[in-house]
Amino acid sequence: MTQPQPFATTGLREVVSFCRICSGGCGVRLTLDGDRIAGVRGDPENALSKGYACFKGLQAAEAHHGPTRLLRPLKRMPDGSFASIPLEQALDEIAERLAALIADRGPDSVGLFCGNGAITNTTAYEIMPGFLSAIGSRQYFSTLTIDQSGKMVAAGRLGSWAGGAIEFDEMDVLLLFGANPLVSHSATGILCHDPVRTLKEARRRGMKLIVIDPRRTETGHFADLMVQPLPGQDAAIAAALIRTILAEGWEDAAFCARFVGAERMAALREAVAPFTPELVEAQARIPHGQLRAVAEMFARDGRRGIAFGSTGASMNAFSNLALHLIADLNVICGRFPRAGDSVGRIDVQAPPGQPRAQVSPAPRPWDQLPPSRIRGVGALFGERLTGTLAEEILTQGDGQLRALIVDGGNPALSLPDQRKAVEALRSLDLLVCIEPWETPTTRLADYILPTLLQYEREDLSIYMAGVKFWPGAWLQHTPAIIPPPAGSDLVDDWYIFWALAARLGKQIVYAGKAPLPLDRAPTTSELLDIRLDGARASRADLDGFPHGRDFAVDLGTVAEAEPGADGRFDVMPADVADELAQCLAHGRAGGSHRRDGRDYAYLMSTRRIRDTFNSNGTQLSAIRARNPTNAAYLHGDELASLGLAEGDGIELTSSHGRARFIVARDDRLRAGVVATTHCWGGLPDAAGDPARDGTCVNLLVDTDRHYEPINAMPHLSAVPVDITRVNEES
Repeated sequence: MTQPQPFATTGLREVVSFCRICSGGCGVRLTLDGDRIAGVRGDPENALSKGYACFKGLQAAEAHHGPTRLLRPLKRMPDGSFASIPLEQALDEIAERLAALIADRGPDSVGLFCGNGAITNTTAYEIMPGFLSAIGSRQYFSTLTIDQSGKMVAAGRLGSWAGGAIEFDEMDVLLLFGANPLVSHSATGILCHDPVRTLKEARRRGMKLIVIDPRRTETGHFADLMVQPLPGQDAAIAAALIRTILAEGWEDAAFCARFVGAERMAALREAVAPFTPELVEAQARIPHGQLRAVAEMFARDGRRGIAFGSTGASMNAFSNLALHLIADLNVICGRFPRAGDSVGRIDVQAPPGQPRAQVSPAPRPWDQLPPSRIRGVGALFGERLTGTLAEEILTQGDGQLRALIVDGGNPALSLPDQRKAVEALRSLDLLVCIEPWETPTTRLADYILPTLLQYEREDLSIYMAGVKFWPGAWLQHTPAIIPPPAGSDLVDDWYIFWALAARLGKQIVYAGKAPLPLDRAPTTSELLDIRLDGARASRADLDGFPHGRDFAVDLGTVAEAEPGADGRFDVMPADVADELAQCLAHGRAGGSHRRDGRDYAYLMSTRRIRDTFNSNGTQLSAIRARNPTNAAYLHGDELASLGLAEGDGIELTSSHGRARFIVARDDRLRAGVVATTHCWGGLPDAAGDPARDGTCVNLLVDTDRHYEPINAMPHLSAVPVDITRVNEES
């Protein structure tokens, strides 16, 4: 077993660990000066990341030791100020208030919001559902349902392939919709680690790359075909590609016959028939012939590549439809491993299983649940829908949320309709933020509980049921590398939930596997062992592998379908066909620039930046020196036509609200689009200077009029806006 070594207090030394800011999990070597981080570099002996580490991961020294870090719990005083109190006192007080709320309003009055900062913390991520179950609450929210939840909807309506996925190093073509993995590092299964070098190697071996994005992105720079439509056209483009492929006979007929069926293929053909390339090219404002060229490269000439949609395709109107149709492209072209093909990856944190060449039919789990009291939507794979969180707080009646615990998240910036979100957070009887830095959300909290940071805690690679993040059979364990700062009052995130449950007399079943004791706190090591109980790997298997371990060179082959397995993909169910018809009517009516009875001149699009992970990183000086604000980017020709220069102040106006930005130039952006980044800014009534603090994009976004069915995903991108100059006097 890899165990922590006694912490040194003097002298330079180098130790091995891995980064947990995002799902990449890149290996790192930390140079320590005593018990402080003096430097960070990529670990060349890590077989997963091979010495790569991104800029945000290299800022660990400031993150752990910098002046913005909170080191002791804070309690809001009657005058609105915060005062430091001991952790155990804070937990006593919080538990007392939770007990009173549960007794008075029921367990569903208490909810949890799991942010990305907790999703990558193995023990925290696993304990939160168990805490809620222990107290009897169903109110679990996370960033997953406000990011790319359309993929869950697509799997729920289409079905999934039980034989795994084609590996990146086997692809001869890759089609990306709204994905920029060279910046995001989060296109799961494709380009998470050292993406530039990995993509260049793939291009040298002959892989063709197609990128569909309103901006010629960093990834698009390497594309064989770069298509720059107006934002929000992904569903129509995918429909036109499907129509072209089927019309030309470029589909995998044998695969479709066995795993889709003639009736469902006929429904697909009929539904996409109106989406001619000419119609969609005119609607998306792209040159004639581009969509046929994409279909040729992907379906006629490609054999083992996939279509992949990411954030850009997940935040627009008709995003559920777009992601369904992108998945349909893979189905009709048969882009899956078959029986006898090598298995590319397994999750060694999951129980043993055999990939099989068969379809897991569409489960439609939301149909098995009663509708929510908010807009008739319900839950998605065990989670409440974050797009409805503010209304769950503000809407009176049974089940109204009155207490919220936020771990590793910043809902005051990430929730749509920021003014409503902040009103809701302010109205809570109890808001607890588990957070190491001050954020706009913590400014609204009753209690702020800072916790250990990544190199102060023992951990395993990120785990999410059903998601295989890395090729091969990868797992890494890290001990705690450094102690918490002297004089601090910090614990692991999981301890807070255990301690609250224990005070309430409720027993947590951890990871759905083992009840935790009430009379003593477990250790992090014990929790990690429970997490791996019944899995393919144990912590003991990682002994002697500080750089991580790939457990198998030969993972076997995909097995034949089980006897009697007759599942089929539902490529065009009735509700998807209805959405496609609505998409067609919307496009024909010129709806991309029209909202709520008014025409707008521009479309606001989302944009990733490399140095932050949502709002994580904006508190660090090195990152802010490179990214002082989330500017609103326009093509240089657009700046000239508007009489603007870089650095000028502008105001974006949508049908919902207004927001001020600093404008910047990006000639890789297509005309008619203004692009900016989410998760910046401050509270709406204390927004400050956009040049210094950035701007919250969600001031422009509503929750109750423009959202997707099933997952209540708000339309966070392709938002129609107008642009006006802001005079310095105003």
